[in-house]
Amino acid sequence: MAQTVTLSSVGTATIVLNPVAKSTTVQLTTVLGSSLSTVQIDMSLDDPTTTPAPTMTWALLSSAATMGSSLIAGVGLVYTVLSPIGAVRINSTANAGSSASFTLKALQSVTA
Repeated sequence: MAQTVTLSSVGTATIVLNPVAKSTTVQLTTVLGSSLSTVQIDMSLDDPTTTPAPTMTWALLSSAATMGSSLIAGVGLVYTVLSPIGAVRINSTANAGSSASFTLKALQSVTA
């Protein structure tokens, strides 16, 4: 079953994943409010379920540093990572006077 987070303001929303899974498919969609809204998709190889939890190190997953909501509206984006990852997140740095919301879904597979 896919895990989902929604972000409708500036900030981040994180999905903790199973780092044993072989691959992860990530889908980003938006409800368009304004082209002033921007978002990026980050991933981490760290396993946040270990004790003590590591300091998460994030790297850009999406092909652009930031994407405007008007770019994603109506079509969405899909990325597949063919190696284990510990977490994915959406990070919105601008949502000025906008009603845009972003939804990130992640589906993992135990086989490649």
